[in-house]
Amino acid sequence: MRLSEKLGALCATAAIVPLIAASFVLFYWVSSNIGDNADRDLQRDSRAAASIHRKRLSEMLSVAQRLADDIANRALPGSEKADRDGSATLARLQDLLPGAQNEHSLDFVVVTDPQGRVVARHNDRPAPGETLLGPEDKNLIAEKVISDASQLRNSPAAASAVERAPQLDRLGLKNLSRVDGPDGTAVVDALVLEAAAPIFAAKRFIGIVLIGQVLNNYYRPRPGSSVLQVPLVAEVQQTLYAKAERDAGALIALGDTVITSSVPVTGSAGEPPLKGAKCRPDKTEEALSNGDRSYAVSWQAIKSIQGEQVGALGVAVSNEELRVPISTLRTMLFAITAIACVLTGAGGFIYGRALGSRISILSEAASRMSLGELSTPVKDPAQEQRALASIRRDEISNLADQLDQARESFRLAIDRLRKKRDDV
Repeated sequence: MRLSEKLGALCATAAIVPLIAASFVLFYWVSSNIGDNADRDLQRDSRAAASIHRKRLSEMLSVAQRLADDIANRALPGSEKADRDGSATLARLQDLLPGAQNEHSLDFVVVTDPQGRVVARHNDRPAPGETLLGPEDKNLIAEKVISDASQLRNSPAAASAVERAPQLDRLGLKNLSRVDGPDGTAVVDALVLEAAAPIFAAKRFIGIVLIGQVLNNYYRPRPGSSVLQVPLVAEVQQTLYAKAERDAGALIALGDTVITSSVPVTGSAGEPPLKGAKCRPDKTEEALSNGDRSYAVSWQAIKSIQGEQVGALGVAVSNEELRVPISTLRTMLFAITAIACVLTGAGGFIYGRALGSRISILSEAASRMSLGELSTPVKDPAQEQRALASIRRDEISNLADQLDQARESFRLAIDRLRKKRDDV
């Protein structure tokens, strides 16, 4: 291999290797930043979902208060003598509650007396002795509102709660709330958004109204739905991801099972992805799989009125979507690096060959001088080319000048010797 080719290959390598190394460092740095940004975005979305959950509780609270006022104005007797056995009051309540349930998309509406005994509910007449303050199945939200109202404090309350299977059965919700897991186990309890408000008449506390929305299973909004008629996970999905049409949605977990999901269904119609999946909502983030798809999930705790975690609300985004920016970046960086390597490699090779050619020309001039050919001046070709006339002089140019001076000295010395010989 000639010197010019060797120098060309060396210069090309010297230009390409640092560029490739810098590209790898840049790719790693940008990929890490994209991954960190994706994690931050996921956590931000989960906090936004928690905010939507709090807003839903506030809306439930308003509905409970309006319903309590409506009951006090429309369903209670004008006087105790007008309804001694309470039958007329019960009839009015049983007529009022189903309408309120349908209007606000509630799963249950219950009215109790000041001691927490159920006097009416949306689906049927209560059984004798039915209460919300039983020792084994006490409703903490109802207990708080009754406690405050007994002291004539109007303190409605809203929170999430877990309703057990017996209470769900009484309310006609047992089958509705059942969620089957992948291992054959079933969730028979329900996570419920509940709100209670006291009922006052003539400045007397006469009972409370308790309303609730079961979170199990619901994920599809109805056309033209009002705010409360849109399932919580569907509202989260519409708020955060609907405009982008992403493979992402909201999840709700009870215990270690996802009880509802608004992640879009792919392919044939069926249950939404991840519903019934086993999960770890005690972790801030985790990965869940659904068939050949995997999802990154960020959880936020759902707490009871006492501040204890009773469930979890999360957002799930498919890892394919999270990898798209990195994949796009990889392709873009690869293309840029390839183009840059070609250009810099070509430039380095051309420069190396030009450098080698300059040295080769000087080497040929030195060879001619050794054979006695001293008539041809030694010049650096780079200084002769007009296009490169502006190049600063370097060591090769200096070497060319020194060789030319040596050539001229040899020529003059030989001429003097010849002249002396001729004189003799």
